[in-house]
Amino acid sequence: MTRIGLVPLARMLQRVGVSIQAGVDLRQVWDKEAQRGTPAYRHRATLVRDRIAAGDSLAEALAAGGNYFPPLVRDLVDVGEKTGRLDEVLIGLAQHYEHLKFLRRTFLFGIAWPGLQLGMALAVIGLLIFILGMIGSGPGGEPIDILGFGLVGGRGLVIYVMLVSLVFITGTLAGVALLRGWLGTTPLQFAMQVPVIGNYLKTSALSRFAWTLSLTLDSGLDARRAMKLSLRSTQNPFYQATANQVDAALLDGREFHESLRATGMFPDEFLDALEAAEIAGTPGTTMSHLAEDYRNRAAAAAGALTMAATAAVWVIVGAFMILMIFRLALFYLGTLNEALQGF
Repeated sequence: MTRIGLVPLARMLQRVGVSIQAGVDLRQVWDKEAQRGTPAYRHRATLVRDRIAAGDSLAEALAAGGNYFPPLVRDLVDVGEKTGRLDEVLIGLAQHYEHLKFLRRTFLFGIAWPGLQLGMALAVIGLLIFILGMIGSGPGGEPIDILGFGLVGGRGLVIYVMLVSLVFITGTLAGVALLRGWLGTTPLQFAMQVPVIGNYLKTSALSRFAWTLSLTLDSGLDARRAMKLSLRSTQNPFYQATANQVDAALLDGREFHESLRATGMFPDEFLDALEAAEIAGTPGTTMSHLAEDYRNRAAAAAGALTMAATAAVWVIVGAFMILMIFRLALFYLGTLNEALQGF
């Protein structure tokens, strides 16, 4: 099902939040939203406008659009409406998604050039497979197999392109399956132990968790629902899997830091800060500060991950080039040896 992108989502949340803060009627706000954006967005905005005009709340109207709007938005809009802080919630959500957009853009821009280099290297190899397989002759008169896997000429090029495409598609699907928990939490737990990748996954998830917890606590939401929403907002199955355990602990009368510490999945410094905040009676404020701290850490981790991905791409390109040079050197040495045997 189509889902709204990060950029239009953040802009929509900012526009609607500022309009509500300025006292504009909600129906008028969504009447304007129904006239902007893509056809898919206009369709959903029209549906939201009509549901609001029929007497539904904004949360109910957004839910009528299915999964077009993220669950976190629908849940927190419901919280904002019930606590009378809808404008603050929407603007806070806009900032949240702006941060996610920044992290994604930083990573994509960072790997764009090395990714292009990798693509060019793969294209050159494919071209060599075709050209050397068609016009070149090895020591025994056979086509030159530059990779050593029997990929020569036009047929070899087709097989090579299919193999490269298969590797790319498989890697992409594996990454998506890992992050969305389709493979269970064990592979993701392993990935979170890898220094650079794990640091990014942890800090970004904890940043979202702390931000959502601060927002829900400040809005006066009950502890159990606040925790469920916060764990869901991590968008990380590793943390989301603790929801039932944490909820049972809260139901048993334990405090936030005790419930989270029992899972063994949250860092001590995070839990210590939360414990101090609960003792002082300021968990919402402390979580807001922690969210900002982990947001900065996540940005730094994204930069480190970009550098690691760049280095990995350069290593792959370098390895391909060395292999090509090695194979061509063997070919020319074999040709020279064959020529010398004629004397």
